[in-house]
Amino acid sequence: MSDVSRKFKVTIASLLFLISNFVSANNFHLGETIFVSYPAANIKDDAFIVGKINKIMPNGDYQIAVLDYVEGHDYGVSCVPMVKKEGAESGGSDLNQVWDLWTDTTKLEKEKLDYVVAKKDVLQLGHGKTYFIERNNLYIVFGRWKSDAPMLSAARIEQAEKQAKANGLADMIPAFELAKLQRNSFYGDYGRPLMAFETIAPLVNALQTVDKLLAEDHVLKKHWFAKNRNWKVLSKNTRMYFLVQAIDKIVEDAKNQVYEEGLENAAPKDLEQLNHYLKVLSRK
Repeated sequence: MSDVSRKFKVTIASLLFLISNFVSANNFHLGETIFVSYPAANIKDDAFIVGKINKIMPNGDYQIAVLDYVEGHDYGVSCVPMVKKEGAESGGSDLNQVWDLWTDTTKLEKEKLDYVVAKKDVLQLGHGKTYFIERNNLYIVFGRWKSDAPMLSAARIEQAEKQAKANGLADMIPAFELAKLQRNSFYGDYGRPLMAFETIAPLVNALQTVDKLLAEDHVLKKHWFAKNRNWKVLSKNTRMYFLVQAIDKIVEDAKNQVYEEGLENAAPKDLEQLNHYLKVLSRK
């Protein structure tokens, strides 16, 4: 398949995702079970609610009965609690009761409260589940790379890049690009593990790429070299969050490779460059 065909398919997938997202946010009815989506930039903090629509609000938002949800996520900003009343409207006198019932916004009171959720966060149930599964799969691929899973090839990472683009996570691609460079530094054709001396030249290429990235992006450079990283801030930026971790791994792998046996067979120039970049990329 040509590169043009691949790009066309990815573009179509992205458009279909956006269209389905738009359609699903505008065509719900009373009694329907929906998926309320709260994606996080770092993926691992993704949260959701599965609920049944009990009322459609005048502005289009939905009052739902909660069927399932991710415990631990702070829903305080995203949900408005409402006392459940069969066949009657909740009045102002219920406000104190509502807040008494929902003091811990990391847990949803399913028995006594409904919640009003914004229509912009609502997806069709099947689409929402699939969307979050795909996001989680990408997070798993990145984690498998960090853990050096030998069966994770550069080709699988390329596939993950396409999935990331199709699922609104193109900001993960720079980190996946570094992951490919790392895999190609340790595994050759047909997954053959490279000898220690064979890894040096491709590792130099990976470190050169890292050095260029940091030189071009001063915000990334500041975050990566920070003595005490602010992960709370990094977790809100997909590109930064995954790039910082990817750079960490490549630099650490290169450091460890210096102590492997058989490096005398590597080109002296490559070894010199490796040590140069390790010095440049040393965090104090």
